[in-house]
Amino acid sequence: MDTPREQTFDSYGDYRAALFAAIGSARQTLLIFDPDLRETGLESPQGIALLERLCAQSTRRDAVRILVHTTGWIARECPRLTRLLAHHSHCASVRTADPGARSWSQPFLIADEHHVVTRFHQDLPRGKIGSDAIGGLALLATQFETFWMNGEASAVGTPLAL
Repeated sequence: MDTPREQTFDSYGDYRAALFAAIGSARQTLLIFDPDLRETGLESPQGIALLERLCAQSTRRDAVRILVHTTGWIARECPRLTRLLAHHSHCASVRTADPGARSWSQPFLIADEHHVVTRFHQDLPRGKIGSDAIGGLALLATQFETFWMNGEASAVGTPLAL
């Protein structure tokens, strides 16, 4: 096993680069927690391509799980992501955190339970990239699972039942 590594970043550009690198390294699962995905860059062609690749190669029904405080920004500003979620609804989904979880203000992404990218606070670009046994990865994963279980399924990316 590789030794744990940690690297910090201070800008949204570096944050997005770290997210894309982590998504690119994922082979099976991706957990994303963010208030609204606004600063992630997932709506960009590169972000969509990386998510598409993961959805196509993963054998997991829960390959991509995205948890947000609100889906308003996704619904209004993310047509590519919405299409991807609809096309890959068998392995990608979005949930809205319950009101009790909306005080959590540390966005993060966990790829394959080994790589983490996190910002220290949702209003700031500063954060860190970690891999393997960096402290906090297990805490974030547990927090995500708790929020996910208590969250509400989102209609974003699902076809309308007309």
